Amino acid sequence: MKKFILDSYNGLYKVLLRPYIPRGTVIGALIAGVIVGLFWAYALAPAVYYDADPSTLHQSWQDEWVKLIADRNAAANFDIGDNLTYLLSRVDNPLEIVDRLIATPGEEANSARLQAIRPYAEAAEATAVSAPYPSTLANLLPYIFAPLIAAGVFILIAILYGMFIKPNVVEPLMRRIRGEKASAEVQAMRAQVQAAKQAEVTSKSDFTASTYGEPLMQRMSTYILGHGQYDDSFSIEDDQKHFLGECGAEVSETIGVGEPQRATAIEVWLFDKDDFVRTTTRVFCSEHAYNDPALRSNLEMNGDLVVAQPGATAVLETATLRVQAKVVDVEYGSGPLPEKSYFQKLTLELAAWRREGSEMPVAVTAPSIIPVMPAVPAAASTTNPPPPVSLPPAAAVPPPPAPAATAPVPAVTRPVSAVQPVSSPPVTPVPAVMPVLRPVPPPAPDDDPFGGAADF
Repeated sequence: MKKFILDSYNGLYKVLLRPYIPRGTVIGALIAGVIVGLFWAYALAPAVYYDADPSTLHQSWQDEWVKLIADRNAAANFDIGDNLTYLLSRVDNPLEIVDRLIATPGEEANSARLQAIRPYAEAAEATAVSAPYPSTLANLLPYIFAPLIAAGVFILIAILYGMFIKPNVVEPLMRRIRGEKASAEVQAMRAQVQAAKQAEVTSKSDFTASTYGEPLMQRMSTYILGHGQYDDSFSIEDDQKHFLGECGAEVSETIGVGEPQRATAIEVWLFDKDDFVRTTTRVFCSEHAYNDPALRSNLEMNGDLVVAQPGATAVLETATLRVQAKVVDVEYGSGPLPEKSYFQKLTLELAAWRREGSEMPVAVTAPSIIPVMPAVPAAASTTNPPPPVSLPPAAAVPPPPAPAATAPVPAVTRPVSAVQPVSSPPVTPVPAVMPVLRPVPPPAPDDDPFGGAADF
């Protein structure tokens, strides 16, 4: 149970909600602001009420309310008893107020009027409102619950804003507001990519008359600063679309900090399905990385280094494949970093061939001399089988003698069997001519890149 609670906490809070929850300082500032606002509203500048219910008035003002009712009753020229009962029920303890005012010194002028409404006060006593009795805890509750509720609502709104409102409403709106600037940057990037593609078409090498001949695969790979994550890969296949391997290029080392990452070395790799134990790599590095001892020692662990300049080539070879990587175009970036330390653009040409002799079948030759077994005599006894005949080496066996002209011997087309006695079991005939021993051809090359590990 404890593990389940910890996993739920780590998965729900740390992964899903924590990135959108405001920091503790922000929540603390919010709570402090709510407390200050409550203190200001209740203590420094309390609200002024009007048109409130008489039961909420101070006791002195409730006494004034009863006096006004007494004056109204004295001024009326018709029966308003029901209305007086209702008005007196709006204060707490109306009968107690009337009796206290009658006995209060200084109220002798209102004594007769108060005595006139005393019967109505007795009738209103049953339905009079209860007097509020505020306590210290009741006065502190707003200061306790209001900040907590405000913090909870703030956190909930922040989570909803970060997960749903910002990515779906705010960011599209801001992109639309910044549309002109964004479109200009996009147009510049598109123009740069289009220029790179055009350079790939015009700078493609012709290997028809080269030593290796027409390549199995010939592709261009272009790195552009700030244009996504650079990691190209290309499959190598033969004419029958059989997978032979794969090659590609990726960023090997960056320099500086911040975005976009600045590549100071590009690594070219080759994978051979028939030699998948290792992957051959070469590194095209900038002039600064080649001359910097620390960067150079770090890059040399990934493969041989080649300074990236137009025309520079690197050859990668495995058991059956050969790949040539050539720098077609290179542009260095300018900025606060050292000169010629990172690439603004780098175009590589990758061409792959099958190595000579890697697909030639093993030559198999049959023996030129066929050994011949002597024929079994017809009268040979089954109980005394002829002794085994030892054959000389193939090179020492003389050719068979030519048959006599006067007594032609018919050609033997099948084994000759001797006549066996009836009582004897049959004897397996011995062939007159031994069969040709042909070597077993080698197995066909396996095109499984996992070396049969996935065969079931």
